[in-house]
Amino acid sequence: MINTIALDRIGRETMKRKRVSVWIKFILIILIVAFGIVIASVGYAWSKLDKINKAEEVEKIEPEEEYFEPDEEEKGYEEVNPEDVTWSSSEEVFGDDNVLNLLLIGQDRRPGEGRARSDSMMIMTINKTDKTIKLTSLMRDLYVQIPGYSDNRINAAYAFGGMELLDATIKQNFDINIDGNIEVDFSGFQKVIDTIGGIELDIHEDEIKVLNDYVRELDKMSGESENANIVTQAGVQHLNGLQALAYSRIRYVGNGDFGRTERQRKVLMAAFDKVKNSGLNEMLKLADTIFPLLTTDMSNSDLIGVGVEVLGMGVSEIETHNIPEDASFRYASIRGMSVLVPDIDKCRQVLRQVIYGE
Repeated sequence: MINTIALDRIGRETMKRKRVSVWIKFILIILIVAFGIVIASVGYAWSKLDKINKAEEVEKIEPEEEYFEPDEEEKGYEEVNPEDVTWSSSEEVFGDDNVLNLLLIGQDRRPGEGRARSDSMMIMTINKTDKTIKLTSLMRDLYVQIPGYSDNRINAAYAFGGMELLDATIKQNFDINIDGNIEVDFSGFQKVIDTIGGIELDIHEDEIKVLNDYVRELDKMSGESENANIVTQAGVQHLNGLQALAYSRIRYVGNGDFGRTERQRKVLMAAFDKVKNSGLNEMLKLADTIFPLLTTDMSNSDLIGVGVEVLGMGVSEIETHNIPEDASFRYASIRGMSVLVPDIDKCRQVLRQVIYGE
């Protein structure tokens, strides 16, 4: 039987933390389902984990084919010549046999798109000694060195060379080894919402028009009639997966990207609250939806080992951190891209302290 008390504590205590990356709660939904199934039955978990996609060898793009993605709108940051950005040399790579670093990679690709830049990147650190779990978000606009390529946003590393190049980029910039990768396809979040029976959200009057524009776009992509899923009025509404996905993409209402982030947070919190209180049968059903959305370079035995380790800890809270932290970066415009240029030594020091307590 699933240790629902431990799982609920993870969810409840996490909600008390300071505001976190908008996708963390989706990651926690997946972890709760995966680790809950492990506790229910290791043998059954093995058959379910076979639904997770295994990462294949990725053909890297040639260095001369690398590209940059300038912003559509300038943000007024100071223009900086890429040649003027200097980096201190990498120090000794840290490691600890009792510390496991898993990289959680979020993809928000549209239907028909191939591998794109990673939408979110989080290092999940599992410390077997002090029984803690920490999630460290790497901001996607972080300007870094990419081995074999020009300096660029960190999320370009995944587009250029998949998990392997992204791991190498993290190692070169932050002196941290990644022990395994799990990619989450956020475009499948629509299926997750439908599987849990939809969610309740308070829709504002000024959001209706833009919401329905996105709804019609998604209807067209899915082959449904143009007005099949439109939202007709403001107030608390029951949203299906397509409507919730459309809502989370609203950007040009209110406070721009900050408003979009807040809407995504509302969607994910509503979904998280439903999932963390689910019973075993609901979780098994949800696993059939969630697991095909995952891709990993880890074996089934490694995944089960992680699940057993995590739920055996009795974790009462999950710490969350961001790289870069305040006062450890500067805003700049480089090659038309609005980026965060890190104080790389400070960032290394912060990561070392967060992950290894050094």
